[in-house]
Amino acid sequence: MNTNKRVVISGSPGGGKTSIIDVLKNKQHIVFEEYSRSLIQTARDKGTENLFLEDPQYFSEQLFLGRQKQFEAGTSCATSKESAVFYDRGIHDIYAYLLAINKATPLWKEKVQAFTYDLVFLVPPWEEIYTRDEQRLETFEEAVYYYPFLKEVYAAQHKVVEVPQMSVMARVDFITSYIQQHG
Repeated sequence: MNTNKRVVISGSPGGGKTSIIDVLKNKQHIVFEEYSRSLIQTARDKGTENLFLEDPQYFSEQLFLGRQKQFEAGTSCATSKESAVFYDRGIHDIYAYLLAINKATPLWKEKVQAFTYDLVFLVPPWEEIYTRDEQRLETFEEAVYYYPFLKEVYAAQHKVVEVPQMSVMARVDFITSYIQQHG
C-alpha cells in the first residue's frame, strides 16, 4: 500500500515556488515540476501570446490532463525519506484561476474536488523576489490578485500552511520540518 503524502506547493506567481521545488529536487525528494510552463511555451511557439487568457477553457483542460497524470504518477513513486511527493502547483490551481477571471463552472469545481492532497503549502506574493519570464506572464499586481483565489480554493478542501518570506533554504527547512512534525 502506498503511503506517499501528496504535498502541493502553490501560491502567488513569482512567489518562490519553483526555487523551493528545485532545492527539494536537489535534496533527492520526489518532485513534479510546473506543468503549465510547457503548455504556455508550446502555445507561444505557435504564435499565441497568452493561451490562458485567449482560450481559458482549452488551456485549463490541457492543464488538468497533465496535472492529473502527475497526481496519478505520485502513487507509484518510490518514497523519499519523509514519504512525500511534491507538486509545483496542483489540480486545484486550475479552478482558482478560472474563478479569478470569472470563467469557473460547477463542473470545474467538481472535477478538481475529486482530487485530494495531504498538505498544501502556499507562498504569498513577494515583490522583492518577483520577476517576469517567458512563461510567467502576470504582472506583480496580477500575482497579488490571484493569491486569495488560490488560498480560498485550497482551504475549502485541504490543510493549508502559508510559507513565510525568508531564504529559499529556510523555506525548504520550514516545509520539511512541518511535514516531519505534523505528518
